[in-house]
Formats: sequence, C-alpha cells, structure tokens
Amino acid sequence: MNMLKAEEGLIDPIAALVASREAGKGQPVPLAAVAVSVTIQGGLALVETKRTFRNKEESPIEALLTIPVPVQATFFGLTARIGERVLHGVAQGRSQARETYEEAVEEGQAAVLHEEVLRGIHSLSVANLAAGATVEVSTRWTEVLRCAGTSGRLRIPMTVGEVYGSSGLPEADDLVHGGAPTNVPIRVRHNAGGVRLAGVNTRPEAEGLVVAEVPSNVPIDLQVDAWKPGLLKGRSRDGKAVEMRIEPAGEGDAHLNLAVLVDHSGSMYTPCSVTGTASGDLSSHESVRRALSGLARKLRPQDRLALWEFDNVCDPVGTGQPVAPAELPALAAALQPPRGGTEIGRALEQVIQSLETPDLLLITDGLSYDIDVQRIARSGRRISVLLVGEDSLEAMVGHLAALTGGDVYCTFSANVAAALDACLHGLRTRCQNPQATGADAPESIRATRCNANIEARWLGSAESAEEGEFAEAVAAHAAGLALGTLDQGAATRLAVREGLVTHLTSLVLVDREGEKVDGLPVTRKAPLPTPPMGSGQVAYCMAMPSSPPIRSGIAPMVGRDRPPPEPKPSAKYRRGISFARDLEMAALPADPEDFEFGSRDFALDIDWNGLANALVEGNLDSLDEPVAEFVSMMVGLEEVQRAATDLGMDPVRLVIAWLASSAAKESRHAKRVARRMLKSVDRKRFEELSVGFDELAEPVDKLVF
Repeated sequence: MNMLKAEEGLIDPIAALVASREAGKGQPVPLAAVAVSVTIQGGLALVETKRTFRNKEESPIEALLTIPVPVQATFFGLTARIGERVLHGVAQGRSQARETYEEAVEEGQAAVLHEEVLRGIHSLSVANLAAGATVEVSTRWTEVLRCAGTSGRLRIPMTVGEVYGSSGLPEADDLVHGGAPTNVPIRVRHNAGGVRLAGVNTRPEAEGLVVAEVPSNVPIDLQVDAWKPGLLKGRSRDGKAVEMRIEPAGEGDAHLNLAVLVDHSGSMYTPCSVTGTASGDLSSHESVRRALSGLARKLRPQDRLALWEFDNVCDPVGTGQPVAPAELPALAAALQPPRGGTEIGRALEQVIQSLETPDLLLITDGLSYDIDVQRIARSGRRISVLLVGEDSLEAMVGHLAALTGGDVYCTFSANVAAALDACLHGLRTRCQNPQATGADAPESIRATRCNANIEARWLGSAESAEEGEFAEAVAAHAAGLALGTLDQGAATRLAVREGLVTHLTSLVLVDREGEKVDGLPVTRKAPLPTPPMGSGQVAYCMAMPSSPPIRSGIAPMVGRDRPPPEPKPSAKYRRGISFARDLEMAALPADPEDFEFGSRDFALDIDWNGLANALVEGNLDSLDEPVAEFVSMMVGLEEVQRAATDLGMDPVRLVIAWLASSAAKESRHAKRVARRMLKSVDRKRFEELSVGFDELAEPVDKLVF
C-alpha cells in the first residue's frame, strides 16, 4: 500500500483521494447565493455578508462553510431569516455555544453557529436545514481602513489558494475550495470623496452609494479616496454611549533597521492580480522584485535594510546583513525565481537568530500553516506583513503581526509598490497596541493600527446615544479593541455582552418555534470558489526542479528530475482496506502486523457523517467489509453480550456506540451518533462496561486481517 506519514506537512494520499471521491459525488452545493453590503464612515467600515443556504436534497442537511477573515476585524452580528421569522444570534462561551448548537442538532431544531476556528479563519454552520428549505444568514464585522496617504483600503476575503502544510484543524473545519465562481452583488455606502473596486466598474445609484458585481473567486479590494475623519457615535449593548475617533497616523521620524524576508515559494509564481491593472500578468514574485528595486529612492540615507528569501529553506541575499539604500537595487536583482514550499516559520526563526534588527517585514502570499505563532512572537521583534496575491491568506501571518505590534498590508490590484510605501510609513511609526483604562470594564482605549490612530471612550448610560447598525458596529469595534487589555474572565464577559465572535466566544441561534426534522443531518461542506490562478500554480510547481510545495488536501507534487519519496506504511487511513484495494495502487503488505491496526482505527475508518442514521438503527449494510466484519465478530463475544443485557441495548448498537465514542474526539459526527445512541442509557455504566472492549478487540483485529 503506497501511503505516507501524515506528519511534518506530508499528506496521506489515501485521505486525499477519498476527499476527491467525496467531492465528485455530485451532491448539490448548499450555498445558493452571496451578497455584500459595506458602510464606511470616518475611517470605519461595517461589512455585512448575506448568504442564502438551500437544501436541494430529500433529507435534512447541515450546511458548513469555512471562510478566511481579516485578522484585525471585529465580528459582532449574526441573524437568520427562516421563513417569515428573523432570529438573532447570542454570544456564549465557545464550548457552551457549541453545546447549545449540538443540543439543537439532537432535537431536530434548525440552528446556526458562527465560531472562530483559528485566528483569521471562521466557520459558519447551519444545522437541520429541512428538505427544500431555505435560510438566509447574515454576518457582520467591522475593520478600520488601512490608511495609505489620503486614501484608505479595505480587503474582504472571498476565497484562498491551496495552503502549504497541515492546519491541524478537524477535517470539517479546514479550508477547502473547488466551488464554481459566481457574481456577488455589492453595495457600498460612504461619506468619502469616492470609492473604487479593484478590477471592477462601479455604478453610482445615489450620492454616497455605489453598486457593482464582483467575482466570488478573488478578494473584494476597495480603495476609499479622501475619507473624512470625524467623531463616530455608538451605543453598547448595555446602553452606554460610545465615542470613537479614527485619524491617519503621521509618518514617524524613526530610521529603518529592517530585515525584509521575501517569499519565493512556488505559489509566488501565480499572477499578482487577474482583475486589476495591466501589470496583473506579472507574477507575485516579479511584482515584489520590481517594487523592491524602486524602493531605494524612497529611503533615507540613515536607513538600513537586510534582504533574505525563502521557500523550503531560507537564504541571505548578498551577505544578509543590513546595507545602505543604494545597495538595495542590486540585491533585489539577485532574488531567485519561485520554487519549492512555503516554510514561513522556519525562515522567520532563522532570520531572528541571524540578525538583531528590531523590525522584520515578511512579504508573502501567506499560504502556509508552518508557523509557530506564539514561539516566534516571544522573540520580541516587531513583525509586519505585506500580503501579495489574490489567493493570499492572512490567518497565521496576520495573527503573528497582531501579537508583535506589527501590521498587515495588502496590495490593491497589482500595485505592490504602493503597499510597500504604506509598510514603510507604518514601520517609521511605533505601532501602539491597545492601551485601556478600566480594570474589569474599559472606560477608554487608544491604539494605532493600519497607519491610523484610534481612540474610543465609554461615556456611561445615555438615552441620547446613537442607535442603529452602524452605532452597534462602533461599540462592537471599541469592545474588540479592548479585549486584549483585559484578563480572560473580563474579556469573556465583555465579548458576551457585546455579542462578539472571538477565541473565547461564539454566536449561536436556535429556531425553537420551527418545525423539527427527524434523524441526524448529513453535513454538506460548501467549498470556496477556486482562485483563478489555481491551475497555473499547480502546473508550475510540478515543473519545478527543486522540492515543491505539498499543500493541504492534495497529493505531494514531484519535480521532473526528482523521484517520488519512498512510500511508508501508515498506521491509520480513513476508508478501510476495501477502499484501498479499489485504488489499485499496490499490493497490501503480506504481514498484517505491518498495519498495527486497532479498534480505534476501525472507529476512525467509519463514515460517521454519511452513515449516521443507518448506524443509529444498527444497520451495518453500508459499512466497508472489514469494518462490518469487525463489528459482527465483536457482537459475538460473550462479554459484549453480557454488557448489552446489562445496559438494555441491542449488542450491535452497543458496539457501534462504543466505536462512535472512541472516535468522538476526532469526529463531531461520531460524537453525534454516540450522543443519539446513548441518550437513554446510563452513560457512567456504559463507560464502566465498555472500558475493556479495546483489550477484547485485539484478537479480533488480527482475525479480520
């Protein structure tokens, strides 16, 4: 059996092919439509996304969508329209919100859960969507415009490219794409001089209102010209008046002592933009190289920059030591073309160990999970990030920038030079992390983000406080800024009160008045649209002469002059030996001991999602042959029969419940099956009786193989 270890970024090809097979089943995509509206006032943007989920199948489903989001955004709103009813989400502690949602799944009630699965990645789940039913779900978030001179910029992520390495997230929560692109209507209300969208023509509908249709497979990049600073008024959920002021930060006088780290992995070969200017046919890497070449004339004589580049490995460009501006063009010309993988974490750590520069600027598409954010943040360096490319990912690198006092900058269309200017502006100014007054509840807060100075204060209860969605957004954003200044208990209480989605809290709603559905819903994951440069990226990487990127969800790619790695047996894979035989990849190992296969592996081998309702009824017909044989042999054991009698359960259902419990930590679908099957069973007694089943299963494992 040709299999690889699923560790250190390697992907098990069995799992990859299973995912491919699952994606090819032709199930209807539950996400039917998306619409976006943006309101911009005084440097603050409120973004509302309406998503319509529709079940075109004949049985209930759970629609699931995992999406990239801006790291510095504050998510605060969740509503759902179900028929004529509009339901509003409430914030609960993270585990409590998940429990509320799972209880609704168990009871057959429609429910929606919005949670942060990773900083910069959120998940939206819609449970018990009945056959033929439609639900419109709205989410809201705010973010300060990223200042660039007299203009401001806003990026609304819509999709992401293939990401290097393993996220460590459960399969259900991982980012996946493969969906067909559509046109997304967008409405932008503003009080600025004007609004432009990268690569898209806008239509003015009224003063301060423009509309457009944008493709769903690239980010929505807005440039806001001549935006107007002013006093923003809000109202917190507990009735307090909130005032906020956002102003562009002036460029500081600090000289640069900076290490610039340029990503030249294979993914940087893709176009910097396919929707923007005429230079959009340049690769992301070439756009960066040209921008760095022209940077010298914008630097001051006292500035010093070091240049490094990385893929799977990190190398200095020239000596790798800080040099005067005049030497930068020659170093930029020496940058090597894209190749290999995207090991950002290792590259950052190497530069930190090699140089003493207080600032690092990472120029990348961010398409890597290979970053130990907390460890690198402890280095004490300020790390800023310039994201390049329309399939970029802010999640890991953006979190790192936020922790270290750095900032994240994005290109508008293919204009890397303008984004680099904004980076230098920010690097000359000491970015101020939020500083608040008030121990348990904030009274005022100040921060510098996105080249903007932000001040907010809570004025106490006031009947005259502003109302409406934007007033709620002002209060939510102020609360979001304050969270990092509070201890965990106070931060959780504030996030719950203001209805925020954070690493501590989630938003959940349950339709307790609607009609209930029978059985457990099958989860249908809505894939993100594939970025337009995706196919070119893969073709290029496969032609690279060095180690190429191994990206989550696809089999390892091999250069033309490099043989594939020597396959090694994997102790676990997801669809059983019967599926492996179907692949016709290679003969199975002659000795069953080579597998070290146990009962827990059988548990992980079961499709708990698609077979949930059949398994709850004790029906084994759809199980893979080895798994069904294992269950049948376990049922025949005298000890299992006695335990079933003691618990008042059918022996088949007892064994299935035991396997579901074994897989519950790795699979929320298995956990749902166990919950359903053990609902009327003494759970403590079940655990006492089943604790010895693993030992009983050892000889059965060997007999099956």
